[in-house]
Amino acid sequence: MSYPQLDSFAFILLLFVFVAVHELSHSLVARHYNIRVRKIVLYPIGGVSEIEEIPEKPSVEWRMAVAGPLASFLIGLALFGAGQVITVEAAPIPVIITTRNFLLNLAQVNVLLGAFNLIPAFPMDGGRVFRALLAERLKFTDATKYAAFIGKLLGVVISVLGIWYNIWLVIIGVFIYIGATEEAESTIVSTTLARVRVKDVILPLAAVASPQTTLADALEIMFKARSHDILIEIDGNLQGIVTWSEIVKINPERRSSLLLQQLPVKQVSTFLDDPILEAYKIMTREKIDVVPVVEKEAPAKAVGVVTNQSIAYAYEKARRLR
Repeated sequence: MSYPQLDSFAFILLLFVFVAVHELSHSLVARHYNIRVRKIVLYPIGGVSEIEEIPEKPSVEWRMAVAGPLASFLIGLALFGAGQVITVEAAPIPVIITTRNFLLNLAQVNVLLGAFNLIPAFPMDGGRVFRALLAERLKFTDATKYAAFIGKLLGVVISVLGIWYNIWLVIIGVFIYIGATEEAESTIVSTTLARVRVKDVILPLAAVASPQTTLADALEIMFKARSHDILIEIDGNLQGIVTWSEIVKINPERRSSLLLQQLPVKQVSTFLDDPILEAYKIMTREKIDVVPVVEKEAPAKAVGVVTNQSIAYAYEKARRLR
């Protein structure tokens, strides 16, 4: 006896598991090359592994990209083999190509997942392979533009076909178009920012306080400095920063009695000669709006800060340098 609703639930649940394995394969290869993965976002038709930085070598990027589809193909092959030996009856699932064997259905969906992600267009893995191959001969930004253009074109074509055939194709097409656009913009911004140094866009110290400052006084200092985060110093020595988000968690009635030293302090900083992209990575990773800037000779002495405003300055400066 087969239970269609139960079959569908198990199928969707396992689909997410397979997508997770697909994305984890990318992450394992990234870790092998000492590239940090910030997070993995899963979707029914795929996922996105957000890495700390784009690999400098195209050969590393295509190895990371093909790891996911390869994992999907291997899972599909294993399930196909198991399906030849074991028959697990399943009700047909609409839209998905199916047999009456649940294991063979799962094998098919893994092969389709691997094949779909090998399409040579962003945001699929095939687009990254395509970009890596182009980057061997072209500038990285140009290679990205070509791969993104194909991705957006494919998204439009699939969406148009979906109007006549299936609404799911429209959704997939929009997903591809948006992903290709975001990938192109993200890459162009990151490669552009890599040309600017922290010392080119450093801002003066503004919101600074001692650990004994009350939260109420700290908020006033931050308001006057128009800063979301506040630097903590003792006798001119940097201790770290306390974020706006930590302060506003505290009940307003208690802010006059609690001190900054009683809240979590983030110990982060960047050097004057670092690329502004490094500061941007810290801000993104730590979810902060201010990064203290120090000199390598005196890492405990803050000489300025980098803010979101600095990032905007850096991007405009880099665009003029192009």
